[in-house]
Amino acid sequence: MAEARKRGPVRGAAPKRLDRRDPRLPMSQMFSVEKARDLWESLPPECRADHFDKRSLPEKYRHAVREVTSGRGADAGTSQALNFRDLPETMTWEIAWLIHREVELGRFIGPHGFNSATRILRLAMEHGSLSVRQAESVLALTPDEWIREMVRVRTAGVDLGKANDEKARGIMRRWHDLLAYAYHEGEWWRLDVWNPSLDARVPQRPHEPSGTYVANFSRLTSLWLREGAKLWLSDALQSQRYSWSTVKSRLDSLQWLQRTLDAQGDEGPVLTSDPHQLRSFALAFMGQLTEHRAVYGARKGEPLKGNPRRRLMTSVEQFYRWMYDNRAEAAAVLSEPRWLDLRPEHTALFRPGDKPRLTNKKADDLILEDDVVTAIAEQAELLALPKSEGGFDDLQALHALLLLIKTGRRVHEVLMMDFDPLLPIGPTPGRPDAPSPLVARMRYQRTKIESNEPATIPIDEEVVQIIRAQQTRARALMAEMGSGDITPRYLFLRYRANRNGRLAYSAATFNALLRELAARVHITDSQGKPVAISRTHRFRHTMATNLLNAGVPLHVVQRYLGHSSPEMTMYYAVTLSQTAEEEFIKYRKIRSDGRGGHEDASDLFDQMHLASRADRILPNGWCLLPPKQTCGKGNACLACDKFATDGSHAPELARQLQQTRMLIEDRKAAFQRKYGTPMSDDNVWLQGREAEVSSLANILLAVEVLPGSDAVRGAGARDRAESGADEATA
Repeated sequence: MAEARKRGPVRGAAPKRLDRRDPRLPMSQMFSVEKARDLWESLPPECRADHFDKRSLPEKYRHAVREVTSGRGADAGTSQALNFRDLPETMTWEIAWLIHREVELGRFIGPHGFNSATRILRLAMEHGSLSVRQAESVLALTPDEWIREMVRVRTAGVDLGKANDEKARGIMRRWHDLLAYAYHEGEWWRLDVWNPSLDARVPQRPHEPSGTYVANFSRLTSLWLREGAKLWLSDALQSQRYSWSTVKSRLDSLQWLQRTLDAQGDEGPVLTSDPHQLRSFALAFMGQLTEHRAVYGARKGEPLKGNPRRRLMTSVEQFYRWMYDNRAEAAAVLSEPRWLDLRPEHTALFRPGDKPRLTNKKADDLILEDDVVTAIAEQAELLALPKSEGGFDDLQALHALLLLIKTGRRVHEVLMMDFDPLLPIGPTPGRPDAPSPLVARMRYQRTKIESNEPATIPIDEEVVQIIRAQQTRARALMAEMGSGDITPRYLFLRYRANRNGRLAYSAATFNALLRELAARVHITDSQGKPVAISRTHRFRHTMATNLLNAGVPLHVVQRYLGHSSPEMTMYYAVTLSQTAEEEFIKYRKIRSDGRGGHEDASDLFDQMHLASRADRILPNGWCLLPPKQTCGKGNACLACDKFATDGSHAPELARQLQQTRMLIEDRKAAFQRKYGTPMSDDNVWLQGREAEVSSLANILLAVEVLPGSDAVRGAGARDRAESGADEATA
C-alpha cells in the first residue's frame, strides 16, 4: 500500500466540497469564491472579459470559435460573438475560464449554443425563484434544473428569444464536468467519475487505447462498494498493476456484484450477516451469471459463455483479496469500520470447481485466404470514395485498413502511431550493398505488451507510400480545423473536437465503418461464409502464419509481432504443423547405407512428428528410433540402421565427407610421425572412419538421383561445423 499512502491520510469528516463527488450530480457546495478568482486570474489578460466579438476575440480563440451567419441578403454577415454579460461576477469568471479550457482541449465553440446557455442563465437569474436569483456559480443548479427554471419562466410569459434548450443542456453538462475537476480539492480518486482527458491527476500511460473514456462509479449504488472500488482501482492505477482499460473492465465486473446485492440484500462489506451464509451468497452470484441472457447484439438471447463468467468471478475475488489485505487502511481512509470485519473466506468466495474451465479455443476462420485478402483490399477503395459516389468518404479508414493488412499490427498499434513513424533501416550487417525490398522501419505504439525492445518493424516502399499519403491527409484535417500550423500527435486523427491533434482516430468508429463495408460488399471465403472485415485481428493471424510457413525463423517472427514469448507466436501459426508434416514427407528418406527408407504406413505418423522432437533431430538427418527407445551408440549415427536423411541435408553431408577424409589423412600423418610406420588397415579408429566415409559416399550418391531440396538444415549443423573436425564427424 506504499502507493496508496502517497494520497495522504483522510481522517474525520470530509470537507463539504468532497461530499459532492459526481460531476453529473448537484455540486453547488463545491463552489468557492477564492477558487473562482484563481481561475479568472490564471487567464491571460486578453482573455479576461464578459463578452467577445470579432474584434476583441483573442487570436488563440479565433479558429476555435465558429463563425455564424446572421441577417439576410445585403445585411447578412458573420459573427463570432460570445456574450455572457449581466451575470454575477463569479459566474463571469467561471465562463471566461470555461471558454479558455475548451480551447485548450481542442474543442470548437458554437456561438448559437453558447449564447443559448448564457441567455438561459441570465433570464433564470432575472425571473426565476429567489434561490436561483441568488446563485453565484454555474454549479448552483444541475443542467436539468437550469432548464426547468426556463420552463417556469417561459410559462410565465417571458420571451426567451432564440434560446435552444437541448443545445444549452449539452453545453452546461460540459461546463459542469470541467468545473467539477477545477473545483475539486480532494484526492482525484474520490470523484465518482474519472475522466483522464479532463483531469490530469488521473494516472495514465502515455498512450491509452481507452484514454478518452470515463470510469463512472455512480452505478455502484452501495456506498461501501463504490468507495472500496475507487480505493482499490486507484491504487492499481498508481502502482501500474492495471492499465486504464483494465480498470474499466474491473469496474464493469463489480456492477454484477451490485446486482446480486440488490437482489439478496445489502449487508455491507461482509455480504451476509450470518457467516455461514457466505456460500449461499456466492451461489446466488454464480446463479445470476448463469441465468443471464444477452439483451442486444449478435448474441441476443444467448447465455454468458464460460470465459466471461470466469473473468467476472475472478475480478470479484481480486477485489475482496485486496480489500482484505488492506482492510485496516480501507477502514480508516474510507471512514468505514466494517471493512475490518472481513474474514479469510472472503478472499476465496468461489471453490475451484465453481469457475468454468478457461478455454482458449481458436476459431477455425482466423486465417484469411489469399483471395479473400485480395478482395478486401480491392473493395477497401469504397472507404475513401465520396458519399455522392456511393462511398464512405473516409480516406483515413482506407489507409488504416491497408496498413493492418500489410503489417499485421493490432488495430490500436496502427491508429495510435506517431504522426511521423518512419525511421531509416540502415544497411544489412556484413552485406552493405545487398539489395532489399525493405526501405524503412515503422515505429508503432505498443499498447498491450510491456517490453524494452523497440516497437519497430521493417517495411517496404508500399507501406511507406501509405504512411506518406496519410500524413498528407492528417495535415489537411488540421488545416480544415484551423490548426494548419500544428503538427498533430498522431498519424490517424479523430474528426471532432481535435483542433490540437491530440486525439487518435477511435477504434470503435473504425470497426463500425468496417462492419458497414462488410455489409455493403458481401465478401465470402471459399466455403461461401461471409467474411467479417471488422475482425481485424485476423490480418495479424494471417501475417504470422504466412511468415512461419514461408520459413522465416520463429525468433524473427516473434520480434516482428512484438510477442514476449515464442509460445505466443506459435499460437498464431494455425497451419504451421500441417505444413511441416507435408515438407517432411515430401522427400524420400535415405538410410546410412544409401538404400531408400521403407515407407511403412505404421511409421508414417511418428516420422511426421520428428520435427517436434529435439532429441531426434540431427545436424544431417533424423533418428528413426521409436520414441520410447533409447540409443546406446553415442553419436555414431552414420553407422546406424536407424539413421535417415534426405536431399535437404546434402550440403551438410558433403561437408562432413570432406572433413572426415581430411581428418583421416591428418591422423595417418600424425601416426606416421609418432611411430615411424604407416597406420594399418585394421586400425579400429581407421575402420570406423572409413565406414563413415563409405556411408556418406553412398548417401550422396543416392541423393544425386533424387529430387533436391531447399529445406532448412538440421538443428546444430552450424555449431558442429565450428566446434572442430572430431565432433563434426561424429
